[in-house]
Amino acid sequence: MRTAMRAPTIRIDARTRQKLWAALFSAAIHGALLAVILFATRYEMRDVTTSPAMQMVLVPPTDALRNELAAPQPADPAITLPDVETQLSASASGLPEMTSETIAPLPAAADLTEPASVPEETETPVERQAAVEPAPAEPATIEIPAAERASLAQHLTRNAQQASATAETKVAWEHDGKQYTALLTREPARDGTSLERVVAEVTSSDKGKHMRTRLSMRRLAFSQFTQVVDRWDPFVQLHDDKIVGRFHTNTRFNMTYDSKTAPQFTGKVTTAARSYSSESRGRKRDADIFQGGLETRADRIDLPNELLPFESPPENEEARIHKLDTDTRITFFPDGSYTWREPGSPSTAYLNDPSPNPVYFIAARGATVYLQGTVTGKILVYSPERIVIEGHLKYARDPRTVRDSPDYLGLLSDKFVEVAGPQVTGRGDLIIEAAIFAKRRFLVTNIDHPRTATLIIYGSLTAGSLSATEPRYATRIDYDPRFERVRPPGFPATNRYEVEDWNALWTEEDDDAELAAE
Repeated sequence: MRTAMRAPTIRIDARTRQKLWAALFSAAIHGALLAVILFATRYEMRDVTTSPAMQMVLVPPTDALRNELAAPQPADPAITLPDVETQLSASASGLPEMTSETIAPLPAAADLTEPASVPEETETPVERQAAVEPAPAEPATIEIPAAERASLAQHLTRNAQQASATAETKVAWEHDGKQYTALLTREPARDGTSLERVVAEVTSSDKGKHMRTRLSMRRLAFSQFTQVVDRWDPFVQLHDDKIVGRFHTNTRFNMTYDSKTAPQFTGKVTTAARSYSSESRGRKRDADIFQGGLETRADRIDLPNELLPFESPPENEEARIHKLDTDTRITFFPDGSYTWREPGSPSTAYLNDPSPNPVYFIAARGATVYLQGTVTGKILVYSPERIVIEGHLKYARDPRTVRDSPDYLGLLSDKFVEVAGPQVTGRGDLIIEAAIFAKRRFLVTNIDHPRTATLIIYGSLTAGSLSATEPRYATRIDYDPRFERVRPPGFPATNRYEVEDWNALWTEEDDDAELAAE
């Protein structure tokens, strides 16, 4: 039987062990550095803007670690590596000796918190949006019912007539259990051609709710009616007549018609009387005659006591005023010039100086003014006695073709405006483009002359009464729509108001707004 042989025991001295530990430590450090480099390479490929930066820092061994490495270690009898001293010597010969000079110093604490390899990120300030206050809620609105709307309009226009002489008037009333209050503010006409207005602020209280509405009313001038007659002549009948626009009488008016010929009213007809009088030889529908409707028992339209355009100088200081002391014949020309002379006088006054401002011809008491020609500009002729039309009176710029024609003519007389006989005017049609006001009577002379023509009035005609025109003339009166916004200079106004602008809505108000308004 053979006997087993023991392996020889290898003893490593202290210096060799120190070198062995140094080699192992160096290998561990290099391995860690390699892992860091590999990790940093993969880390740099990530989005640095979304991940925090990281840096590995080599921390040198402390004095305790150095002492532990330098202290002699007891031999481990279990280590039986053959030829290990030779291998350790070969490995240690290629590594530098680790001393305090070869180990990098520990970075300062500030360097550990802010890595130098990653640029500092700047913080993007968050935009702060200004606080937007919610818009105030729109006040509630309610449409005014048609019946209430008509009642309000009627009540306010009548009160406007009574308040026309004061700047402000406050009225209160009750209707159908509702309380109403209105503040009426008068806006006078700016000049002799504009219209007077009244603004009404109306409040109402119903079942604890406060409501408000606002409307504007205008005072109608006589020129805003195609025809106004104060006293209808019982011997005058409307027959072959056509009236385009509003027509009003303060008394009953008379008509006669047959199956072929009848009067026509294209606008609304109002009368303060209970009815009208008619003689017919044939049948005609009321709708064919009163095409714009008929209203009886309407409010009267009173004629003013005096028509003198002004007792003091007009509002427009640039207005031109001609005073006529005796009978005068005036002829107008298209270029804006005009002549005037006394009948029978050899001398004639001539003015070739068109005026952009109103021109007034004011006759003295008892004087008659005779007119014809083509009018340019804004002209008013007044006579307390009589105005006689001897020929055509036309506008230089016809408003039927020139919409904004600046030419206006007004004829005012406290007594008569008449059409001269056919020996003066001629036998053909007679055209009068003007607003006419004859407080006592508008008349056509020599009416028994056989009919040859038509009397055409483009504008308006107001008279205390009318003469017959047939058989000399059939008549046609057309309304000048420009008179809705402008009147001839100094033309008189009626005592009637009408609603001009109104949205017909109640606006609900809170109690604070109501108290503030009070």
